[in-house]
Order: sequence, then structure tokens, then C-alpha cells
Amino acid sequence: MLLLVTTGHPDMLRYAHPNLGRLVQPRETSSVHRTAASGIPWAADNDCFQGLNPRAYERMLKRISGLAGCIFVTVPDVVADAQATHALWQEWSPIVRDYKLPLALVLQDGITTTDVPWSELDAVFVGGSTQWKLGYEAARIVREANARGKWTHMGRVNTNRRIQYAKSIGIKSIDGTKWARFKRLSLRDGLDAVSSRTQMNLMWQDASHA
Repeated sequence: MLLLVTTGHPDMLRYAHPNLGRLVQPRETSSVHRTAASGIPWAADNDCFQGLNPRAYERMLKRISGLAGCIFVTVPDVVADAQATHALWQEWSPIVRDYKLPLALVLQDGITTTDVPWSELDAVFVGGSTQWKLGYEAARIVREANARGKWTHMGRVNTNRRIQYAKSIGIKSIDGTKWARFKRLSLRDGLDAVSSRTQMNLMWQDASHA
């Protein structure tokens, strides 16, 4: 499992680890070309949790288009609202595709496996409310995505228990604000957790306590 951290390229070198990657955002793309050229895994988020800035988002797309190694780019979404997220997918996915970047759909409350536009995407990003993202339907979609060879990512993963839960349902990468905000204190522990072979048994009914 990869731990993707929203921080600058120097930190990628300072904390270098086989399971460490970078998550750029419209507000943070400094030296992304150096990250890509170095072979460090990286992906791009849309920053919609803070509110979509369309101009900043498209500037990011222009900046990262053509760079090597991008795992996914999240298409704009609306937190905890699958229907509104679908409308944004219809609007923005062709734009992201035009930049020849791998598309990730952010899963939000209300989406089901049959709603996912599987043929249009390269990855699924588990978002949504805490209750939904740790529930049955999210885990079911992740299993289907893995079976189809799609990348799977979970956002807002800030504890060891949450990391182990993500592993148990087959998530391939995670991110969380803790690892960037408190990197001196916590990042090494997070990297140890994602690289560990141990994981909890899948018990999605109890996952809200993660």
C-alpha cells in the first residue's frame, strides 16, 4: 500500500520510502516535474473538500499533463452527494481525459456498484461521509474495482486502525492530513503501518470505530 502525502518534493527525498508517494493539489504543485522525473509515485487531487476552484484545477491539469508516473487525477466531486458528483463527472471527465491523464471517480454517499462508469475511469477514490466510506457498499465497489484492474484509493485515513481497515478491503493507496501536518512526529509511523503485512479481518459493520 502507498501513503500519498500532500507535501513538497524535498519531503519526498527527506522521508524516502518504497511506500511513500506524493499527492498534489491545485494549491500545491511545486516541483511536481521533479517528483515525476525521480520515479516517486504521485497522484493529483481536486481539492474539492475545500471547495472547487475551476481555474486553479485546470491550471493544475495543464501543469501535470505529460508528466510520467501519475497514478490518478480526481475528477471534481461534491462531498457525500453521489448525484451531484455524477453531474460534475459528466462535465469534467472529458476535460481531464483531453489532458491524457488517468481519471479517478470520487465515491460519495449513495453510489452503488452499478452506478460506477467503469469503462470511463482508471481509479476509484473512496470519499464520502465516514459512515458511508466504512460501510458495505464502499467495500463492495472497491472489490469490484480491483477485480476490474482499477486503482483503489481511500481518503481521510489518519489512524493505524483505519490503515488496517483500508488494507482489509483491498485499498492500494491512502492519504490523510495527519501525515503532512504532523510529518515529523507521525509520517514514519504511517509508513511503517502501510508497509506492514498485518491487517485486521474485514468487519465493515464495526468500521465506524476505526
